[in-house]
Amino acid sequence: MVEYFAYLIAGFLCRTIPRHFAYWLSLRISDCYFFFDRRGRDAVMANLRQVMAFRGCHPTQRELKLTARTTFQFFGKYLVDFFRFQRLSEGDIKRLVTIEHPEYIEQAWDVGKGVIAVTAHLGNWEIGGAVLAGMGYPINVVALKQPSAKLNDFFQKHRRKRGMTVVPLGSSVKRLVGALRRKEIIALLADRDYSDHHEPTNLCGAPACMPRGASWLAAKTGAVVLPGFVLRNEDDTFLMKMYPPIFPEEGMTQEAIQARINAALEDAIGAYPHQWFMFQPVWGGLSYGQAGKSETPHLNPLPQGERKAGNHEHPRPSGERAGVRVSST
Repeated sequence: MVEYFAYLIAGFLCRTIPRHFAYWLSLRISDCYFFFDRRGRDAVMANLRQVMAFRGCHPTQRELKLTARTTFQFFGKYLVDFFRFQRLSEGDIKRLVTIEHPEYIEQAWDVGKGVIAVTAHLGNWEIGGAVLAGMGYPINVVALKQPSAKLNDFFQKHRRKRGMTVVPLGSSVKRLVGALRRKEIIALLADRDYSDHHEPTNLCGAPACMPRGASWLAAKTGAVVLPGFVLRNEDDTFLMKMYPPIFPEEGMTQEAIQARINAALEDAIGAYPHQWFMFQPVWGGLSYGQAGKSETPHLNPLPQGERKAGNHEHPRPSGERAGVRVSST
């Protein structure tokens, strides 16, 4: 109950005070968390060290600490945006978001087998879902269930207006396969494994337990995998960076698809390591389901009521409906 009221108050403040002041306040609070949350701070620094080493960079301990502090601060900004999320109009999206390589979305959609959009806890993944929904694409998002019914209702109200259907984790396979058969988009976070399995795969030059749901679904259904990430710019606008679609060809193994997904993760996270919000060690040898789930707010998913959908084909949505800027460079 305390957590619910904390979210309620935070949401009210973020929606009522000016955005720049909400950001300023979030930075101060984030600094407090950075100072007192030693476990989270150490985990972020360890993850940063691995990512930077993979790209040939070997920062000092002081440099790692400064970058980790920036990660906490950017997460604070992400939370502000989440609470202001329900007030984003199509005009706001047009003003705030630029899509790089929107043709990749069309290429994946035109195959007609459904699309598996994969992203990460990087930048602002929530806005990515809002943009795709605003463009007219039917989108389904997998999420953990909140421990409190009131929290569930709270988050539902924040996302219901965005046009996304949230599929609870644990009962999601049949519903996801059904969505793909209806030629819809399903969105999965590809950087955190909530299962109890221990099947490490190579990421940034070292074995890590990564979720394999996207690669498994692609191999089983033939759906196209579409990596994409929404990254924060210095002026607090966003770049929605799309990567080439992964077309599961005949004979293409799940491991090969997973390797392509990991390559996209490595590129995006490596370019924006300070925007990767992973507050537990990624290369600790265990999946998150084994190591225990973090209590940090960004890992609490946002379930909502189901949206009914018939078994019909969807026409290609028009990007103009979202009012987003596009860039082919």
